[in-house]
Amino acid sequence: MKNDRDRSVRLLWETPAEATRGPKAALSQARVVEAAIKVADADGIDALTMRRVAETLGSTAMALYRHVPGKSELLDLMVDAVWGETESTPKGQWRAGLEFFARQVWDMYRAHPWMLQLTTSRRVPGPQAMTRCDAAYAVVSELGLAPEEIVAVVTAVAQFVDGVGRTMADRVQAERETGVSEEDWWNGREALWEHFTPERLPMMSHIWNTGGFHRLLDEFEFGLARVLDGLAVFIETEDRPLVRPQTCL
Repeated sequence: MKNDRDRSVRLLWETPAEATRGPKAALSQARVVEAAIKVADADGIDALTMRRVAETLGSTAMALYRHVPGKSELLDLMVDAVWGETESTPKGQWRAGLEFFARQVWDMYRAHPWMLQLTTSRRVPGPQAMTRCDAAYAVVSELGLAPEEIVAVVTAVAQFVDGVGRTMADRVQAERETGVSEEDWWNGREALWEHFTPERLPMMSHIWNTGGFHRLLDEFEFGLARVLDGLAVFIETEDRPLVRPQTCL
């Protein structure tokens, strides 16, 4: 396992030595990663195989292995390449900076919903992703917070975007697999709606009857504003409480 992990680190952080002449020059690590992203965008990450990527490039799976050792490493490279499509958070006011960071991540997830299936806590991070995170930390560092507070503030924003993004990605995947839109799926649940009565669910029935579920607020815009509002209260409080993680006994 150690060798596999180190191999991803080298692929991500060291410039690959690619052939510039001859048959091998027709392929490159960058071209393989670009083709893999196109496959994932079109059909989802579950459709991604080395064979499928090779077919997209008009090549063979064996030829791909000269540039990318395997699918696991390819996924690491894809994630970092997509992060490279985002812009680094500019210096300035903390709230504007974190909002910029959140919108960049949100746009990334909307363009590539499959990313949410790959953003795990144990995926090897690449230089593009880490550069974006470093810039977000730098914006918050101007507030004079403790190092752990800087991490907590940026993490709160990132986890909010991840949460909303996962809901969006689930909808995209479900529609791709079933061919049925989110709205059509819910509209087809007549048997369920019969149980939503004022006697059993008085508040939900009231909201439904007054149109509340038909005038939903934008979940990303509303949530991001409230997260930033809450962080503003935390930042402006002189005696900020630090919530330490509980240790399991």
